[in-house]
Amino acid sequence: MHTISLNRVWERYVLQDESFVWVRWFQKPSNIDSGEQVYLVAEPLFLGRMWLNENPLRDLMDEEHRVCISEALRQRNSLAFCQSDSSDRTSMDWMTDVISGRFPSERIDLPINFGKVVLKID
Repeated sequence: MHTISLNRVWERYVLQDESFVWVRWFQKPSNIDSGEQVYLVAEPLFLGRMWLNENPLRDLMDEEHRVCISEALRQRNSLAFCQSDSSDRTSMDWMTDVISGRFPSERIDLPINFGKVVLKID
């Protein structure tokens, strides 16, 4: 099994309501052998709010708080989540504003209290 940490180098955007959106770009792991699966593992609260390549992951979580993302991976991937749990964050409308450069951002590592965000290949 291989583990790849995604805790470093996120782009943090501040929205108009002062909530944060976190976006992390990453490449498809090149060391995947045939038959291996790639899982995204994160703190359950945040995993339920994450989007991979603009697709929600909340309904794909299993009992181990992970999501199999093998089939959804592209060569270049975006992982995003809105830190706010408000109901208006259930769609990804905010991502259009983020991508357009409308909001200020900074490159930052995830805070330690967010837990680990990793890819597990097995």
